Amino acid sequence: MDKFAHAGAALASFAIRRPVTISMVFFSLLIMGLAASRLLPLEKFPGIDFPEIFIQVPYKDATPAEIDKMITQPVEEALATMSGIKRLRSRSTENNAEIQIRFDWDANIKAKSIEAREKIDAIRHLLPEDVERVLVFKFNLKDMPVFQLRLSSDRDISNSYDLLERNLKMPIERIKGVSKVELYGVQKKQISIRLDPQRIAALHIDTGKLTKTLRDANFSMTAGQFFDLDQKITVNPVGEYRSIQEIEDLIVQPNVRLTDIATVKYETPRAEEGRHLDRTHAIGLNIFRESGANLVAVSDAVMQEIEKARNSTAFNGINLFIMDDEADSVTTSLQDLLNSGLIGAVLSIIVLYLFLRNLATTLVVVLSVPFAICITLACMYFLGYTLNILSLMGLMLAVGMLVDNAVVVTESIFQVREDEPDPVEATKKGVALVSLAVIAGTATTAIVFLPNIVGAKEEITVFLEHVAVSICISLFASLILAQTLIPLLTTKLKIKPKPKHIKPSKLKALYRSILTWTLANQGKTALIAVLILVSTIIPMNLLKSDEQNNGNNGRIWLNYNVQANYSLQEVEKTVVKMEDYLYANKERFYIKQVYSYFTTGEAQSGITLEDDIPIKIADLKKRIKDEFPAFARAKPSFQWNESSGGGVKISLFGQSSETLMEIANEIVPVLASVDGLTDVKADIDGQNYELQIKVDRNKAFRFGLNTQDVATMISTALRGSNLRTFRNASNGEIDIRLLYDETLQTSIDGLRNLIVFRNLEQNVTLDMLADLTIKPRMSHIQRDGRQTALSIGANLESDLTIEEAKERIEAIMANVQLPNGYSWALDGSFQRQDEDEGVMITNMLLAVCMIYIVMAALFESLLLPTSVLTSLIFSFTGVFWAFLITGNPMTVMGMIGMLILMGIVVNNGIVLVDRINQLVNQGLAVHDAIIEGCLTRVRPILMTVSTTVLGLVPLALGDVSIGGDGPSYSPMAIAIIGGLLFSTLTSLFLVPLTYLLLLKLRRNTVQMISDSKHLVAKITGA
Repeated sequence: MDKFAHAGAALASFAIRRPVTISMVFFSLLIMGLAASRLLPLEKFPGIDFPEIFIQVPYKDATPAEIDKMITQPVEEALATMSGIKRLRSRSTENNAEIQIRFDWDANIKAKSIEAREKIDAIRHLLPEDVERVLVFKFNLKDMPVFQLRLSSDRDISNSYDLLERNLKMPIERIKGVSKVELYGVQKKQISIRLDPQRIAALHIDTGKLTKTLRDANFSMTAGQFFDLDQKITVNPVGEYRSIQEIEDLIVQPNVRLTDIATVKYETPRAEEGRHLDRTHAIGLNIFRESGANLVAVSDAVMQEIEKARNSTAFNGINLFIMDDEADSVTTSLQDLLNSGLIGAVLSIIVLYLFLRNLATTLVVVLSVPFAICITLACMYFLGYTLNILSLMGLMLAVGMLVDNAVVVTESIFQVREDEPDPVEATKKGVALVSLAVIAGTATTAIVFLPNIVGAKEEITVFLEHVAVSICISLFASLILAQTLIPLLTTKLKIKPKPKHIKPSKLKALYRSILTWTLANQGKTALIAVLILVSTIIPMNLLKSDEQNNGNNGRIWLNYNVQANYSLQEVEKTVVKMEDYLYANKERFYIKQVYSYFTTGEAQSGITLEDDIPIKIADLKKRIKDEFPAFARAKPSFQWNESSGGGVKISLFGQSSETLMEIANEIVPVLASVDGLTDVKADIDGQNYELQIKVDRNKAFRFGLNTQDVATMISTALRGSNLRTFRNASNGEIDIRLLYDETLQTSIDGLRNLIVFRNLEQNVTLDMLADLTIKPRMSHIQRDGRQTALSIGANLESDLTIEEAKERIEAIMANVQLPNGYSWALDGSFQRQDEDEGVMITNMLLAVCMIYIVMAALFESLLLPTSVLTSLIFSFTGVFWAFLITGNPMTVMGMIGMLILMGIVVNNGIVLVDRINQLVNQGLAVHDAIIEGCLTRVRPILMTVSTTVLGLVPLALGDVSIGGDGPSYSPMAIAIIGGLLFSTLTSLFLVPLTYLLLLKLRRNTVQMISDSKHLVAKITGA
């Protein structure tokens, strides 16, 4: 008896001797697991820090070229010195600079964000003086809003900030588990000080000094303290504005009050963006939860608060629409997974009963499932993991495998009990016989995940870690159960002794005859095996490779591609026209609701679809697009579906943005003609314009001005200037802005006639000092790898895979001649698919090595594991044929299934080889040992395979997907089922044959070495 047999027998012996102790231990673990199921935080995805930091530098009302030169490039140069940068991208728009840095997954992102702040602080003096702040963000999946609410009404609610803040935002913020509530689409009123340019000029008011005077007059400070009557008294000069009247009466110059040169009033800031819901003005509300808070509990509490608001008279006529409820998608996905798991568990129980034909024995074996799951939940709780769709996916995949160890142990015990009258001794012997097999089987199933946990980190491996943890813990729990609780319970079962000369079943007799023929005709069998392997070429060549099928979360997004930087009102007219078209065809297009967002020069609409629409999303998009109304200012198209794998992108690189635009304009029509590509467009907006003001320095000097004075006045006139806030007891903090009259912001003529200075004779207007010209400019400037870049994207039709799109695009781009210094590269889904597939292939090769190492260590042999690996090789043949037969492309989810499969399929070979080895060591002839070992182990193998396969059938046949709107689980389940079934059929015959051939090889090798030694001895002796 080897060390594993001793260990197994010792554990079983301890469990039998201390039944109460063992029962209480597992009962305690069961209770802990049930408690953990309530305490574990429930979320959609685990909180993972993405290895990216985002730097945002707001700088309003500037040109993209100006921001690129003065902000983006200096910040890029400073950040490029950081170590471990994988990709550096930036985007300069008219309002801010955005820099995105991606690091390797093993980077300490918190330390990197601190380093980035230090790098930017070091070059802060190089940035424009009026840059107010630099924002550095890092992204975690927990930072996503868990609840998105939209409000709309037939009445005007654009001035309802106070109503919404007091009656909705603040009550939701007080809910336990809510960390932050964002309210947007409605603005808080501000105090506007609108200057009269003519009065300012007439009274020779310096706007710079005026701004300083207004800021200095509104202050709050502590001046120190003094002691009187043995008490410390703090001195606090109060200089804050207390009323609008006080602001108006402020003396800004001798004999000049503010009200003499300006109008002071409450007003709503000019809207910079708009939203529509059901064709009416809409307001947005995003709700975030605290880290560790239960997602469903927070969502339920928020829903209760929303229901209160709906029933409140203050919200009469206001529609509250739940745009996204993450808890709903999570509970739907979890429910789908649970339903699939329960169906699989029931099917597994049925097949177990059909094999065992004993209800008590079946229940003992099935007991492994709830106990192992509860132990897993308890361990996850103490290890700090959460219950999410990934960890639950691991549990569902493990359901069919959790009974494997119990089946093998129980079957072994019952076989021994046929010859051993003492049930306790029979149990010990039965456990000892299969201890090595179950330990090796569990270890090899778990070891395939090791490269994903400790190997090179990529997005897919980081997510797989959470799947691996739940699978591995549950399998090791089932191993402990099979060594302790299951043997204890089997001693309490009474079994009827089988007749001594029972006739073997027809299935076993057939297996015996085929196995005997296989061993007798080794050459022919080897030829058949080679032909089966060669047949793998057929499905490999016919199979398509794809990232994922299009996800469908019930909403499609429409981008308007506005052709110029039109005003908010003009863009809204375009949106209204599109919405009228969509609602006119609401039933034909299966539309439930349309939500639109728009700003100057940009707009998009989210079309919420009815549940279970009868046509494909791609066909519906085509139907909508074919009947688009004509737009003079927009070219609508559906957004690229990069996140769900439905879209593709190529990037152009060079120095000049204008040249890149010219290249893109030539390439886009060519790509649009490719069959299967739709919505092809470059990532650039329409033509934008800027008003350039060139101040004549000589003219300005004659009036005692310089260009900086003129620029400051223009900036104040158009941008305005923020002053210190005004505190009000009822309304809290209120912004104060110094502005000019609104006509200057809406009229070029009004700006031309802006009075800059007044001498004794006349008003000096802006057009007397400067030339005003309108010139075209780019809407934004992109950079990638510190060079200017431009993206061209497209959506894929449903029958076109990523691999096919890649081939067609490469064929076209091979014929495109780019200017010197310009290049192109595949991006988006192409890059992500290559990275994922590369990592998965590497990890699968590492997994094979790890499986071999584990088996070699457990068997203490280099030859025996080789025979077991036969089942692994043929499992891949089964996977490819399964994908071809079911019509599925090879996706990353399919490769994950193959990875899990690698750990499962070797179990059958381990069980066979271990038993054959035992019989050979007992002195049986090799041929007889193979026949006897296979016949005694075929039944538990068929039982374990049946439970695993049936446990996955609901996932393979259903439409359950990750998170309810992500990739389908189906390819993963099909890969495991196809590979396991085919591997089982082949390994039952080929593993014994390989075992025999390897022993013959070892014997011949030993004989050859012995003969060589004799020959050498003879020659040496001679």
